[in-house]
Formats: sequence, structure tokens, C-alpha cells
Amino acid sequence: MFRESQRGKGVSTIPFSGIAYAFNKPTIDTVNEVGGVYGLFHLNPYTRIYENLYVGLTDNLRRRLAEHFNNPPIAGVTHFFAEVLSTASQRTRREAELIREFNPPGNRVGKL
Repeated sequence: MFRESQRGKGVSTIPFSGIAYAFNKPTIDTVNEVGGVYGLFHLNPYTRIYENLYVGLTDNLRRRLAEHFNNPPIAGVTHFFAEVLSTASQRTRREAELIREFNPPGNRVGKL
């Protein structure tokens, strides 16, 4: 379930197409080894809104999600969404667009 952007209201939602996937090893093991962008989310149990925690890009979604599962960039991840994009330039553009729009807390860690 996504709602319109509520930026400035403490809620960040990203309109990834498709469904939310559970962020666990059995699910990650089924992800295709393709390039794309992804978002790591926390499903707020009270509002039932997916809150964006981190956005990334990769040339291999399965490998990168497994790396994050073993060493999370931010605490609280419960789900992920992903978009397959075939070229590095598409992935770079889309990741920058999503980070600029939603400013996820995991992408701000260690940055001034």
C-alpha cells in the first residue's frame, strides 16, 4: 500500500511498481541476478505505510540484497521493492532521482 508522497510530514514512500517482498533470506534467494534499483523499507505496523529507509543501485540485485541482509545499511528493514533497469546510466539516474525526492535516512548516514 502506497500513499502519495507526504514529504515533510515524517513519511517517505516510494512509488516502486510491483509488490513488497519480505526482507528475509528465503525471499532474497529467489531474486533474479539482474541490474536495478531497490528500496529498503519498514512497514509501519500502526499506519500500514511502507516507510523508505534506503535506496540503492546494483548490477546484481540478489547479491546486493544478500549483502544488505548480512550487513544492513540501516536498522528496521522489513521489506524491499526493486525495479529492473538494464543499463548503468539508467540505474544511476533513477537512484539519484529517488534519493533526491525522498532523502531516505540510510542514504544520509555519515553525510554532512
